[in-house]
Amino acid sequence: MLILKNRRILALLIAMFAVFQVSACSRATGKADSSTAGGSMDEQILYYTNKFRQSHGLKPLQLDETISQQARRHSRDMANGSTGFGHEGFEDRVANVSKKMGRVGAAAENVAYGTLDAESVVDGWIKSPGHRKNMLGDYNLIGIGTAEKGRLTFFTQVFIKH
Repeated sequence: MLILKNRRILALLIAMFAVFQVSACSRATGKADSSTAGGSMDEQILYYTNKFRQSHGLKPLQLDETISQQARRHSRDMANGSTGFGHEGFEDRVANVSKKMGRVGAAAENVAYGTLDAESVVDGWIKSPGHRKNMLGDYNLIGIGTAEKGRLTFFTQVFIKH
């Protein structure tokens, strides 16, 4: 969860959230019920994110490939250790999106890692006030990226208002 403010506190909260997710989510299988979410992990995360938004009367987010490229790259970088877990480079990701899509009105990001399936990671974000706020924010586009390292999956959601 990041909204370009108070980085030290946010980094601590993010790290605490990640530890909670890894230790608390023993039911994760890596697969969602194909009758409801189906598709790739990214599509499943989109499904559960939009299901949550719609339950609060919000419009669904549209998955955008340009934004997803940035989210995938960040998840890969966290998984391979070229960047630490967190939001390092967030401003650069938003700037790259802006170069390709034009002015970005607002942006936020959620990250997580663990042995989680799509429903579990979204549920974890819902239970975290900052991540929940991002998911319910005034955004219309989303990029989603995942990367695996061993048994762990690294997840990134980038929210954009365009």
